[in-house]
Amino acid sequence: MGGRTLRLLNGFLCSIGVLTILVLFALLFTWQRDTPPKLFAHPNALWVGAEDGGVFVEIAKAEAPDYYVEIRHENGDIWAEGWIRYDSKDGFPLSAAAITGFGGEALYLQTSVMITPEKAGGR
Repeated sequence: MGGRTLRLLNGFLCSIGVLTILVLFALLFTWQRDTPPKLFAHPNALWVGAEDGGVFVEIAKAEAPDYYVEIRHENGDIWAEGWIRYDSKDGFPLSAAAITGFGGEALYLQTSVMITPEKAGGR
């Protein structure tokens, strides 16, 4: 009877060990997916998007109310870049955190802002 008890105890402890390992892997996998991607070559670039896709947005030059914005693919390659004009009613400068999306030509904030090849003159 002692041998059978030891086998049952061994089986029980092994199953607890396997379950613990599975839970740890599940937690690690979930933690990694919740962390937004980062571009180490562009530490100020923020990820805008979700798990199924998005872009990195970086404000490279800020000469309020004009801002030079760089949009980068997930691998860091430049997708689009150019000047935008942003005048906020509250007087706060534009930050990459205020950008909610990019539609190929327009940045989405509270409204769409077009990227132009040159800095806007006397507007």
